[in-house]
Formats: sequence, C-alpha cells, structure tokens
Amino acid sequence: MIGNLKVIFKFILIIVLPIFFIKITDFFVTPTITFKWAMVFVVIGLLWSAISSAYLILDGHGTPFNEKPPKKLVRSGPYSMTRHPIYLGFIFYVLGLSLYFNLFSLWIWASIVILIVVHALIEDKNIVNRFQDAKAYESSTPFLLPMRKWKVNPITEPPFLYAFMFLVGKFIVPFFFDVRVIGKENIPEGPYVVISNHTSYPDPLFVIDALNSYVRFPITSAHYEKFSWFFDMAGMFPIKRYTVDVPAIMKFTKTMKSGGIIGIFPEGERNWDGRPLEIPEGVVRLLKMSPNPILPVRIDDAHLLWPRWAKGLQKGIVKVEIGKPVDSKDYSKAIDYIFLDTFEDKRYADYRGIEKYIWKCPSCKTVGSVKPFKNGFECAKCGTQWLTPTVKKVRNLHDSIEFSPEDLPLSDSVIVNGKKSKMTLHESKIEIGDKTLLLSEIQSFLTESNTSIYIFSNELFIVHPLKTSSLMWKEYFDFLRKV
Repeated sequence: MIGNLKVIFKFILIIVLPIFFIKITDFFVTPTITFKWAMVFVVIGLLWSAISSAYLILDGHGTPFNEKPPKKLVRSGPYSMTRHPIYLGFIFYVLGLSLYFNLFSLWIWASIVILIVVHALIEDKNIVNRFQDAKAYESSTPFLLPMRKWKVNPITEPPFLYAFMFLVGKFIVPFFFDVRVIGKENIPEGPYVVISNHTSYPDPLFVIDALNSYVRFPITSAHYEKFSWFFDMAGMFPIKRYTVDVPAIMKFTKTMKSGGIIGIFPEGERNWDGRPLEIPEGVVRLLKMSPNPILPVRIDDAHLLWPRWAKGLQKGIVKVEIGKPVDSKDYSKAIDYIFLDTFEDKRYADYRGIEKYIWKCPSCKTVGSVKPFKNGFECAKCGTQWLTPTVKKVRNLHDSIEFSPEDLPLSDSVIVNGKKSKMTLHESKIEIGDKTLLLSEIQSFLTESNTSIYIFSNELFIVHPLKTSSLMWKEYFDFLRKV
C-alpha cells in the first residue's frame, strides 16, 4: 500500500512541478500572449505517457518508477515505436505548458529535454544489464522519436483500446466500488489461466484491476456481433454459448500455448443468486488441457451490489481474493475456491428488479405479482411482504416456487430477432410467432442478460419477453424437459 502511494505521489509531482516552474517565470518576465492551441500538446503528451505507463504495467508487470520496475522488457505498443515513449509524452506535455502559459519559459522545456536525454541514456545501460534481449531491442528501436510503426501481438500483448480501457477503469471503478485485493503474491510469473465466479457485470474489471495484466476474455457472440470492431481492438473474441464453437476453442488453445493469459468465467454467464451455475463440459475440457497453471480469483459481495436481476448498480465494498495457482489436472480445487459462498447471510443493497428472479409469489402462487422496492418486495395480489431478506432467504423463496400445469400455457408478447411477435409455452412444444418447436428437439435454451432468451434448434431465436421474466421461461423449459 505504501509503495502504491509513493507511485501516485510521484505521478502527481511530475505533472505539477513543470507548472510550478513555468509560473515562477511570470515573476521575472511578463507573460506573452497564450497559444490556446498548445493545450493539444498537453493532452497528447499526457495521454501518450499514460498509455505508455499502462503498457509497462500490463505487459511489463511493473511501473515507470523504481518502487516496482518492470519484470519484462516491453516491446509492444508505444515501445515498438520508441524506447522511451513516456519521456516523449512528457516532453510534449511541458512544451504545451510553456507555449500556453509563457513563451519565455521555453528555456525550462529545453532544460528538461536535456535532462531527459541524459537520464534515458543512463536508463538504457541499466536495461541492457537487466534483460538479455535488450541489446537487440536497442539496435532495432529508435531512441526517442517514434520512427517505427505501432506493433502488438493481440494474443499476448494488449491492444491500444485495452490499455486505454485499463486506464479509464483505474479512474472510474473507485467512484463506484471500494475494491480490496487480497493475495497478489499468488500471481504466477509466467502465463496462466485465470478463472473466476461471475455474479455481476463488472467482474472482468475487478479481475483485470487485481491482476494488472492483459487478460483475454471471450464474449458471447450476440454482444460481439453488435460491436465487433470494438471488441477486436480490446483483444476479446466471440464464443457461441448455444453450440460447440470450434474457432473459439482454437483461440483459447492458441493463446494458452503462446504464453498469453486467458480469463474464463466457468459458468459462462452471470448467476442469478450467487450460487454457481452448472459448468459446461466444454469448459472443463479446456481447463484440463491447459498447459499453464490455473489461477482462481473469487469476487466477493459484487453480487450484493449488482445482482443479475437488478435494475442498476449500487456503491459499496468489493473484495477480490486471489488464490494459489494449481496444476490443470487439479482444476477442481480452483473451482471449489471461486465458488466458496461468502454472502448467504448478507443483504442486498437494493431489491428493485427482483421480480425477474422471484417471478411467482411464494405465498399465493400468482405468476408476475411480485412488486419490488428498495428495501424489499411484496405481492400485489395477496399483500405478503418481505423486508430486507438475506440472500439465503431470497434463495429459499425462489426455491419454494412450484411448477404447476395450471400455469400452462405460458404466453407473452415478445421481440424475436428484432420483430414483435408472440411466444407460448405448452407441455411439449413452444410456439414462437408462426413457428412451432418441440421441446425435445430444442438443443439449447439459455437466458442472456436478464431480459432475453436464446433458443437454438437448427436456427437461433433471440427472444425478449416484454412482460414476463426470462428466467421463468428458462426454468419452466428445464422442468418440462425433465418430466
């Protein structure tokens, strides 16, 4: 913690000191007319230095300062263009300040450039002593000016957008969550597969924030197809949840064998109540075939702040616990670690949206009668009320829901593949618009987000119920398939 504070203090000091010296110039020389366009240099310089620092963290597993020097020679992104991109960004930053505040302060900028060049030359010698491949890197990469093209290998090195989002996340996450990381000493030096429980939307951010590494996560194909260019630039790749996805499996194995870090949420989707979902056999096979160790990361209490059924997030404390890495043949130990239930006796921060989970009143058995409010929920028909129930109590209420033939057929207006239609569930079939599917022929019936359903039977139906819970349809389908 003290080391992190020192790093933050140095960042602030480096940014503030040039402003201090430039403003001192105002006492001796009358400020000239400011060049407002010079602020472009300031912004570009800060952004370039910040992105370069992110690459040192994500790819080099260190910082720009001596408190935690990089463990690896970074040659990706800005470091493929110049050996000292952070210094280049700082030079632009100070130049912009000088032109904006006082043209006569350019002597300060010139002095800083000389000091930076001298310091960079000394740093080059230290890098050569620390890393075996430093001489080859030095001979092929410009000293300060970016005279080569930007290069990254997205399998093992973070693309620009990933580094940018990492920086943004470092600033945004603390505004919503107090993330407390335990077990950083357990992070392996080499490549690994990180697995985590999945109870909330920002779980990938928590994992990345804890590991400070480039982790390649898969994303469901439906989300990927909407913004494929964005996810490609962020190093993510699509995976189809409703069928065996050979291309996605190949990307998994290629990343693992190439020394990259893969992130897997074994459940494949966010669970609804903190209890783990069934792990697909395909995920188990991937874990067992991994040539790299498996690092378990458990995210505690994020489910209380933003459960899958909730309408929005709530601020609070999130604890991220990094377990000890295990060999792939002992993958079950890692799974047991991430699925340790630590919050069944705790309460939710907000109960609004819980009607998607408690879709039938446990008292009067009326479908769709539960009405939530911030501190609990009640049945609009029988008046039964539940105030700030614990997670365990909520689970018990859900588990007490009875599946009755009297509820059938279930029917609702829906949006199917972008068009308004109607869906009706019978004991042995489901009608989607003008199509009828036998339940026995449906290959996959999954809930996506908390408002839609993926039904796959030789073709994919993406269904958004307009009035009823998507979980209700999923659970009734599972019930009828077992009967």
